[in-house]
Amino acid sequence: MSSRRFRATAPPPSPHDLNPRREPILDFPDREFGELSPRDYELVGFMCGLEVHQQLETRRKLFCRCASGRRVTRIDNVVLRHMRPTLSEMGQYDGCALMEFKTRKEIVYLLERGTVCTYEMDDTPPFEIDAEAVKIALEVSTLFGLNLVNELHVMRKQYLDGSIPTGFQRTAMIGTDGVIPFRESELGGDRMLRIRQLTLEEDSCREVSDVGHRITFRTDRLGTPLIETVTEPDLLTPQDVAAGGRLLADVARACAKVRRGAGAARQDVNVSVAGGRRVELKGVPSQRLLPRLVHNEAFRQLNLLRIAAELSRRGLEESLYSVGDVEWAWASPRVVDATSLLKKTEYPPLKDALERGHRVLAIRLTGIEDLLSHRTQPEITFSHELSERVRVIACLEARPFMISSSVAGYGLGPSDWRHLRSALSADTEDGIVVVWGPDEDVDTAAREILSRVREAFRGVPSETRQAFADGTTGFERILPGAERMYPDTDTPPVPIIDGWVQEIEAALPERPWQTDSRFVALGLDPALAARATRAEWRPYFEAASQGASPTLARAIAAALDRTWHRAKRKRRGPPPSTERMALVVSAFARGELPLFALESAVEGVLSHADGDGDKLLAALRVGDATSALEQRIAGLASERKELRSRDPAAGVRWAMGRALEFLRGRVDPRLVRERVENIFAIPGAQA
Repeated sequence: MSSRRFRATAPPPSPHDLNPRREPILDFPDREFGELSPRDYELVGFMCGLEVHQQLETRRKLFCRCASGRRVTRIDNVVLRHMRPTLSEMGQYDGCALMEFKTRKEIVYLLERGTVCTYEMDDTPPFEIDAEAVKIALEVSTLFGLNLVNELHVMRKQYLDGSIPTGFQRTAMIGTDGVIPFRESELGGDRMLRIRQLTLEEDSCREVSDVGHRITFRTDRLGTPLIETVTEPDLLTPQDVAAGGRLLADVARACAKVRRGAGAARQDVNVSVAGGRRVELKGVPSQRLLPRLVHNEAFRQLNLLRIAAELSRRGLEESLYSVGDVEWAWASPRVVDATSLLKKTEYPPLKDALERGHRVLAIRLTGIEDLLSHRTQPEITFSHELSERVRVIACLEARPFMISSSVAGYGLGPSDWRHLRSALSADTEDGIVVVWGPDEDVDTAAREILSRVREAFRGVPSETRQAFADGTTGFERILPGAERMYPDTDTPPVPIIDGWVQEIEAALPERPWQTDSRFVALGLDPALAARATRAEWRPYFEAASQGASPTLARAIAAALDRTWHRAKRKRRGPPPSTERMALVVSAFARGELPLFALESAVEGVLSHADGDGDKLLAALRVGDATSALEQRIAGLASERKELRSRDPAAGVRWAMGRALEFLRGRVDPRLVRERVENIFAIPGAQA
């Protein structure tokens, strides 16, 4: 069925998505990231919550018996699907599902027989939910202090983007209403972070490509058990958003039963400002990106609210931006078929489109010529909001596929714009957007451009947006609503066995803030303790610091912190055992080796797979290296001509690096610096 003939409408956005402060601060000046204080974010009504998705370390997938955690490249078969929306229990369509249907996507699945089965292709009912995954989810929920459910009820969450072949994701609530300490908050160490809920879900497919009306997925990741942890909107500054993401990750990883590595953890961020509504930034791959992303989204919303206020001030109405009930958009007086009008254009992208036989439409946007160039994000204008909507929903493949009259000195010539204004009966205050492509695609594009302008009257639309590495975002889809959820009739309720919960509570691991406190008590400063809590090298520190003095414990943690990544790059083969690290470090605890050699010893252990620890210790027990130091210093003195800089500090740095290259771990660095400064920092000094 053509999407042009499918005119079902979605219900209005839920009022629960609105920011509780309804009056926007429109006169607050735009600022770049890093220029605002926590008080400034409070003034604009900044609020943020997180949804963190974390894969679980299980042998099997959630609702079948396929192996979990495998990543493949082989293709044994290909399946083609098309998706259609379905009515909710209340007889309504989900707005996101309707949007996905407009795209008319062909969905291709690349199958490999070892990682997919008939359940995942929706040809057989689900198996029993995987008990191992349920127990891990219960353990993480307990770490978050959630109220556990007595019985699991599986729900279906509708997805028509093709990422799940069934068209829905099976999900089950595990726990609700928890609170955890939020010591890293920028607003003070006594804050708490509320956890709304934790659900157990099956993961989606892995996207391979998305070009035009065809999107391709691999199914190896499909069905992998994952948990989704949702916070309340308690994160009130961009830095708190990143700190909150780290905290949630630390709690989940405390049980040591979650997957690590690329794609194993993903986070969505819900952002709003006063007068705005919740917008979801989807699939942010790195916590380092979070602060800049949410800052830019806050000011995007503020600028959209300014545009809405200006539309109201000008007395414009939404009805001015509708095509009405017409078969094709260009039958409306607000849209013209400009294919013949622009046949002599010199604009190369448009000439190429005309040569391919594509249609060109021009859309009149009454009274908003200047608003099309209104800045919404760094280097991005409101016109970009229109093009992003067209890119996703109309699936136009040309780059570019659209141009607006707000772009000065580029694209169409003055005579082209005069012809279009005449054909559209447009005034100089009216904006014009030109879009080109196949008939059905440009019809969809024209309708979506006008739809997005109508949404501008309401300020901030309910959207899910894609996060980009430069800190900006782009439209991904309409924000899904409650209409996409309905019970799964294929899966019976699953009672939570009391014995499981008792067993989990009896063996519950330390929570991250408890580990932080323990490490501080060992002698680490708070910043180093926090890094040790979440670091990959934590097991080595735990093993090597048993019974260590505060001074030695600090030195072990600092050495691991400095050398871990360098040693990991050098190492060939599996990582060494924690026992080997403890054996080598014990020589320092007994006073057999000087503390300045510890970093070299730690790096030596980490750089090699398990071997003879005695050989490493013997290499460090080289006796008095004073003569070796003097020989090296003398050699460096003769090499001073290699140093081009006349800056004494630069000479010291150069000489220290060259000397320690040979003497690290054998000579106290303070002695090396003293000898080097005598030669390189004092003019005329002799070796």
